[in-house]
Amino acid sequence: MNELIVKYIAGEISEKERLQLFSLLESDEDMRKEFLSAVNLRAYSSWLPADDDLSEGIGKLMAFKKHHSNKHRVMRFMRYAAVACVAIFCSVVIFHKFYVATEDSTISYEELYVPSGQRAQVKLHDGTVIWLNASSHLRYPSRFAKSERKVELDGEAFFDVVKNKECPFVVSTDKADIKVLGTKFNVFAYKGRQEFSTSLLEGSVKLYNPSDEAHSIYMKPNEEVELHEGRWIKHSLSSPDFLLWKDGLYSFDDMPFGEIIKKLEIYYDIKIMVKNPRLNVYKFSGKFRQIDGVESILRIMQKVHPFAYSKDDKLNRIMIE
Repeated sequence: MNELIVKYIAGEISEKERLQLFSLLESDEDMRKEFLSAVNLRAYSSWLPADDDLSEGIGKLMAFKKHHSNKHRVMRFMRYAAVACVAIFCSVVIFHKFYVATEDSTISYEELYVPSGQRAQVKLHDGTVIWLNASSHLRYPSRFAKSERKVELDGEAFFDVVKNKECPFVVSTDKADIKVLGTKFNVFAYKGRQEFSTSLLEGSVKLYNPSDEAHSIYMKPNEEVELHEGRWIKHSLSSPDFLLWKDGLYSFDDMPFGEIIKKLEIYYDIKIMVKNPRLNVYKFSGKFRQIDGVESILRIMQKVHPFAYSKDDKLNRIMIE
């Protein structure tokens, strides 16, 4: 096994070695597969007798996996792995990255990036659980300050925040901040995109501009606030199905074709050009598996309102006519 992978699993990797490892993982598919196997196997290693030598122990676990090749048995152990992980990988997550950068002598920060077409879950040290959707980036301190628990989000995430009246939880995005004490809510806030929304399931939240916190919007359960043409619009949630992305499903309920295309561009990191503007007025309802990919979704939508499309892999682009 590669020495850098062993150090990463053991938590003994330096920042320089970490960057070197992730650079290799980007360019070497075989090494990436080895890394993923090691991470997953290490996650459920606590369910099996382990040797003191980590490299030898992982080697035995790999042999165990190969020997027990029955698909259902392996998948059952992989589900156990999800329980054992501090950062839990869902069944369709292929790759994740952690970067650590020291900003001062006392606080370090961790960053989690979820690639396109995937999702992941992380549990912070205060017990707060965060689900991250595709193409999302989360930055958070290794330990929170006494007066505030602040994280930075670029993307979409669902937060299940542990209540602490003395230490509010703040989600910072490029368009607004969201402050809570303890609650469950979803945030859609990709940098460079006009779309922004906050949806509240439990508790209460305060939405505000950091430069003008006095003018805030307070939300109650089953309410959503969207940014539309520079204005905040509050309305009631019609259905919680939009949160099915946490379970690997993208749900669109009577949504215009153009809006669906915008989301698919984000979730699958691909440019989609619609040449026929009439398609944008059609509305679609349906649930699609994230793992099936963007072309599978388009093929299903074709059956409702016929259209043609072509994909250019070199330009990472889809043309719809």
